[in-house]
Amino acid sequence: MNNINSALLGETPTRFTLDSREATRDVIAAMTGQARRSLAVFTPDLNKFLYDQQAFVDAVRQLVTSRRGALIRVLVKDSSRAAAEGHRLINLAQRLSSFIHFRTPPEDYAEYHEAFLIADTSGVVHQAQADRFKGWACFHAPLEARRLRTFFDEVWQNSAPDSRLRRLSV
Repeated sequence: MNNINSALLGETPTRFTLDSREATRDVIAAMTGQARRSLAVFTPDLNKFLYDQQAFVDAVRQLVTSRRGALIRVLVKDSSRAAAEGHRLINLAQRLSSFIHFRTPPEDYAEYHEAFLIADTSGVVHQAQADRFKGWACFHAPLEARRLRTFFDEVWQNSAPDSRLRRLSV
């Protein structure tokens, strides 16, 4: 992953190939650290190796505490393991519940096997198969970000708040 450390959100159009969980984890943390307005995450299970990492959680915390109106939305198919085992992002969301929201997609999307993160309006990290750490990332892919955001918004509108995570915050 050449030049990932110098990639700038909203500016660097290079499409980086992701071929390991470490590469995926690192680019998610790097892109999140540059986000200024929003994150949209579609994940099957809040993968601990990607989303329960201190660098990622610190970047999310920085985003929502330093940017007025920042919003984190997470669509998670099954949060049971993350809720049962403990998860840094869930803990942060309990403290910052006005900014970080979790929903569960309806059964209509059970066969959707992709995972992605959209940062602001142009950053994308995409895995065609969520259970494999192979995919791509681009810090400036506004067309792909718009396509995925449209899909994400449609699913979000038809989703319900995640009952497992809501219970934890009561």
